[in-house]
Amino acid sequence: MSASGITSIDATTTPWTEVYRRLVEVVVPRPIALVSTVDPEGRPNLAPFSFYTVVSANPPFLAFSPARSGRSGEQKDTLLNIEATRQYVVGVVTEAIAAKVNAASANLPRGVSEFAHAGLTPAPAQRVAAPCIAESPVNMECELVEIRSYGGGPGGGNLVVGRIVLLHFDADLLDPAGRVPPDRLCAVGRMGGELWVDTHGTFRMPRPE
Repeated sequence: MSASGITSIDATTTPWTEVYRRLVEVVVPRPIALVSTVDPEGRPNLAPFSFYTVVSANPPFLAFSPARSGRSGEQKDTLLNIEATRQYVVGVVTEAIAAKVNAASANLPRGVSEFAHAGLTPAPAQRVAAPCIAESPVNMECELVEIRSYGGGPGGGNLVVGRIVLLHFDADLLDPAGRVPPDRLCAVGRMGGELWVDTHGTFRMPRPE
């Protein structure tokens, strides 16, 4: 705590939009899940989500949180598609595709392909119906484990947990030891507001014994 004291926000009475703005400014940097799904008619959908993390390595589980629309409270197409098909693909967002991923976040009518809108290319997956993202150097095919919902109004969240059943890496991404060097991946993430972040400023700090 600084010498000048602290400013406190009562999260139980402050408008949720204001709480959201502060949270995305301090829960940083956030990696981005580029989630590919298909609807029951087989039409592809693509959307980025920065509320995203690894849950477990054994078994390998990923989680991301598609929020309800801040205006209407409606659920995102991504969530509706996963509820219907129980499958999806998560791609990694890199510097090379950041602008296109940002374009994929546009609020398009249901059934309109964000792949086409953003200039990204669907590629066949092997074990799930949703396509991989050809321009992403890493694609993870996932099967749904569970969905939990929190809040029924605008800004309410959902936690989607899926099991990775297959990982794909571009051949030139891996080093001779089979690892993924950060300077080859060139991943980007989100900060608060319109700020993004890359991984050029990394440093090493050994973990305590």
